[in-house]
Amino acid sequence: MDDAFAREVTLRTLLRSKGYEFDQNNQWWVREWTTNDGREQVLEVCVKTEDGEWNKLMMTPDGFVFSAEAITNEIG
Repeated sequence: MDDAFAREVTLRTLLRSKGYEFDQNNQWWVREWTTNDGREQVLEVCVKTEDGEWNKLMMTPDGFVFSAEAITNEIG
């Protein structure tokens, strides 16, 4: 098995185990956080960029990104 493919399979398994779901429309992995008895929501998104790097975004449900970090080195 190719190392890059094996790494991709491992990452997807890890994301699923942490509660992420794949959003087919946006082509990213996402999990939702809520607080204040469900009145506030934050989306935690893991997305693979065109150059093969992985980033984690924290954003509001309407798409405002308030935090972004590269996570490629943390996942492999």
